[in-house]
Amino acid sequence: MELEQLAAIDDDQDDFYVCHTYVDRIDPREYIHRKARLLYADGGIIHVFTATQHWYLPGRFYMWIPANTTYHLESSSSRIHLYSFYFKEQKVAHSVLLNPNIFLSNDLMREMFLFAQDWEGRINKKNSYSKYCLLRAMMAIIPEMSPPIDAFPMQHPYPKSEKLQRIARYLNTNIDQAFTIEQVATQFGMSSRSLSRLFKEDMGISYIRFLRAIRIAKALELMAENTYSILEIAMRVGYNELSSFSNIFTRVTGIRPSVYMSKINEYKN
Repeated sequence: MELEQLAAIDDDQDDFYVCHTYVDRIDPREYIHRKARLLYADGGIIHVFTATQHWYLPGRFYMWIPANTTYHLESSSSRIHLYSFYFKEQKVAHSVLLNPNIFLSNDLMREMFLFAQDWEGRINKKNSYSKYCLLRAMMAIIPEMSPPIDAFPMQHPYPKSEKLQRIARYLNTNIDQAFTIEQVATQFGMSSRSLSRLFKEDMGISYIRFLRAIRIAKALELMAENTYSILEIAMRVGYNELSSFSNIFTRVTGIRPSVYMSKINEYKN
């Protein structure tokens, strides 16, 4: 974001600010706004880091970041459509809006996002009353129609080096393949020993642990689509045995995949 845009977002004269952009690379700078931010990413996977938690934001979900929250974003996805709605802080707010939360985007909220995809800039009652009313309605229905799900903070770092980011993109693109570290190292002109050392130095974790994390991240995204069975999802993210997928999913998220799928269906209904 440019300084001029950041100033406009924080201007108290406007009730709302809207900014939607296509990005190939997420700006990792740290932000804090006087307005709350509703963030929805279409076509990518976003990681949101606050001072105390690392939130994974999968497709079909959106995140509420309260005003005056310090955070930054990271992603290895490219060509992401970021929807950003900024809301002036309310004197009296629903309790669910007082803390960062992740919500499933039900059909109504998604239609609202898509309806507003061409909006840009400051919005208040005087300059655009119809847009002002829709955003007021959006903020009002979040607590009523989109109960926060049990969010799964993915407690692992993300690549900082350009080389590891390229490797992460490659693994995400071929998520159904069971690549060994030797195969990946060869693909990128490295020795497996050098690649293993790079993972440890850059992220403090092993290749296996990182691969496991991005597989589960992709599984969460596929589950939100509610199109595939758990076995189909397991195979799509590189697991040939349902039991292995289920055990690793539970270890990473703290909840069994069948329970998570049930919750998704509950929220959609």
